[in-house]
Amino acid sequence: MTRAICRTRSHPRQSLHMTESANEGVDPITLMDMDIVIFSKKSDAESLHLGAMQEDGTLAPLSAWTTENAFGESIEFLVDEEDRWMKELDWDNVIIHTLLGEDLISYGSRQVGGGKGPGNPHGEESELIYYVERSVLDEKSVEIVLKPELETLW
Repeated sequence: MTRAICRTRSHPRQSLHMTESANEGVDPITLMDMDIVIFSKKSDAESLHLGAMQEDGTLAPLSAWTTENAFGESIEFLVDEEDRWMKELDWDNVIIHTLLGEDLISYGSRQVGGGKGPGNPHGEESELIYYVERSVLDEKSVEIVLKPELETLW
């Protein structure tokens, strides 16, 4: 017999625009896979960064390859595998300030390696792309980590 497991939230997500934190921040237990948050490291609480919840319950920082708009007024971000397991992003070391609402974000995917070469010849493997409205990044003075080498050139 197969059982399906469904995670639910303790608060309704549909009515959220942004959930501002109290002094101790948003409780990480309320976050789910693919939630996009604004966080700071406790060692540098003044610097705000963008991160995304991963399916294993960890926080990964988001990076962009350009600050040009992807579509509309959003910027494209992704998780750089080199930053994926940063020890300073353990829950004891970060404060989650804001959970971004669905009206400020969107998702997509792109083929790993552009679907070219022996590593992914048919383009089956992909990585998640996070789109975030520029207005929230500007309003909150979020630092954008730029890594031009992450751009896929077709």
